[in-house]
Amino acid sequence: MSAPPEASTEYSRGSKGSEPLLAPGSAPVSEGTERAGTPVLAVALTAALGALLILVSQFTALYQVHVANSSAAIKTVGTGANHAWAPIPIALLAAALAFAVYRKRSRTALIALAVLGIVTLLIALLGDLPDAHATGIVGSGASQYSEGTSTPSAGLYMETLGAILLLISGGVGLLLLGAPRRLPGAAQEPPSQAPERILRRLVLHREQEPPAQP
Repeated sequence: MSAPPEASTEYSRGSKGSEPLLAPGSAPVSEGTERAGTPVLAVALTAALGALLILVSQFTALYQVHVANSSAAIKTVGTGANHAWAPIPIALLAAALAFAVYRKRSRTALIALAVLGIVTLLIALLGDLPDAHATGIVGSGASQYSEGTSTPSAGLYMETLGAILLLISGGVGLLLLGAPRRLPGAAQEPPSQAPERILRRLVLHREQEPPAQP
């Protein structure tokens, strides 16, 4: 028993009405695309966290100086003041690169994040770490001289952790993106055809040259 034409028409209209509407020129979002965006978001957030740690560490104590006859610190040195606030521009640039990674999945931004992480790590390990574990004579001629020892504070650990996070986000992000994709229309020419192509161009150039005047 077949359905009347009116019922078939109504059914076809209902089926069309249930289809999702897409903007002109837009592609449907697949489940694979959404899954691929989650690791990129995690990489960008890791880089942003590293930049935040580096920035905050510049305004915290790098190390404190103690003497043997006193339990209180006689001197506190800030992280930023110990190296002329150099990591602040690094942190701001890293935050901008993290946003570029999230929006455009830029390989250049990921490489730059790794480089900034290495630079900040070198500042922390070669510049700040020796000062945070130094020993020496403190005091003046007017007061009593005594042996002082510096102990690291939160600024050193925050700066080092932020640098490591930048380095990890850059390296892991490059592994997630993989090798650069070749354009669909750009076919690679076999090496064996390169001499033939050059020879054809030379022959064509010779044919197009005007004849020599007698």
